[in-house]
Amino acid sequence: MHATYTFDFLTTVSRQLSDQLEGMESTALNSGTLRQLSNFQDKVGSRQGVYVLYYADAPVYLGKAENVSARLFQHLEKLRGRRGIDQAKIGYKALLLGKSMSTAANENILINIFKERHPDLWNGRGFGPKDPGKERDTTKPGWFDQAFPIEPAYPITLTEVVQGAIEIGKLFEQMKAQLPYVFRFDIDADLLRETIDITQVPCDARSLFQAAIDKLGVNWKGAILSYGMVLYRTDKTYPYGEEITARLGSA
Repeated sequence: MHATYTFDFLTTVSRQLSDQLEGMESTALNSGTLRQLSNFQDKVGSRQGVYVLYYADAPVYLGKAENVSARLFQHLEKLRGRRGIDQAKIGYKALLLGKSMSTAANENILINIFKERHPDLWNGRGFGPKDPGKERDTTKPGWFDQAFPIEPAYPITLTEVVQGAIEIGKLFEQMKAQLPYVFRFDIDADLLRETIDITQVPCDARSLFQAAIDKLGVNWKGAILSYGMVLYRTDKTYPYGEEITARLGSA
């Protein structure tokens, strides 16, 4: 009798990593715990690794990153601006890897193994991408964006307001810096210097967005999508978003 033996190294390592992650306790996901994780990464001299996000004590997303704490900060920021997400229920587990183990930790194999036990993971359901891109503005959003759309009335703290008015460019710069979701626009420099009176405008993203579009006028169209806000001089339609145009009598 003759036979060959093949050792599936990647699958074996992935199952060991999966088992170790399952046996760990989850930690609350917040800026304080992530700073502690970052300090730990510095201490052990390793920043790459694998991690699992938890929501309401259930694993929901598995990932691999060159810098685990930085990637988890990005996830925390994204979840902060979503409806239907209770920040107090978000947790994580992180397993750092030495350089020799980074290649062995195959993300796809690990996800497939983890999905055998947890089939409802957010992997492959639209959670991971940071910005879906302009071509996605008019296409049907993924499961995650439908289940947990953005909070359009997200509060904004403004500076550089002079006598109740602010330049559109300065307004949008501050909104883009503060919003935990996509805020994309394409406006000529001369229009960005236009000022708008915001004395009667609530300081939330939706209200400020509408005020800016009122000032820009009828040729401009914004949209509140499930994953963010966009604004262009366009006549295209947004079948999966709320279109925002200038109100009559404005500007």
